[in-house]
Amino acid sequence: MCLTRPRLSYNEDVLSDAKGECVICLEELVAGDTIARLPCLCIYHKGCIDQWFEVNRSCPEHPGD
Repeated sequence: MCLTRPRLSYNEDVLSDAKGECVICLEELVAGDTIARLPCLCIYHKGCIDQWFEVNRSCPEHPGD
């Protein structure tokens, strides 16, 4: 995989309701957490996806997109 491909952009937001778990850290996404919403509508803790994008260039749940 070419690492020069830019990472996905995302919208930053603060959760108002619990939304399950972050598949990167496996911790619950709870109200008040700062999250990142990718174009595919997957959401993660902002810190988790920022670390993920240091070595990966795609959504953790949709790597082929």
